[in-house]
Amino acid sequence: MLLKNNAVMHAKPTVMICDDEADLLHMYSLALKKHYNVLTAKSGRACVEKYMEQSLQGKKIHLLLLDYKLGDTTGDDVARKIRDLDGTKTILISAYELGKEMLDDLRSNDCIVGVISKPVSMKILLEKIGQTLT
Repeated sequence: MLLKNNAVMHAKPTVMICDDEADLLHMYSLALKKHYNVLTAKSGRACVEKYMEQSLQGKKIHLLLLDYKLGDTTGDDVARKIRDLDGTKTILISAYELGKEMLDDLRSNDCIVGVISKPVSMKILLEKIGQTLT
């Protein structure tokens, strides 16, 4: 909590977005930055590195929005690595039909809390984030 002019203000939750498409990163960031602190990563490797860096600095990432098909890896691989670090809630975003078995495994192992299909409706994305963070 932050104090400003004797009023209690709550710090905004931090959302990290990982997508290898720059235009989608920009679009998601614009939609989210009014309500959340936003961090971005353009690859799976950059996502894990930035996540670890933030963690080492004592900064919590409350939610990870993670594209499934990244240039250097897949979202399920990144979700498992993030889960092993500290279990931040992750929503997987994909333009592809993902296997039910894989999704069930990711959910049951607390790697993801949900999946959103592309193209993403910003309204649905904001609703899903709000539900996940409450």
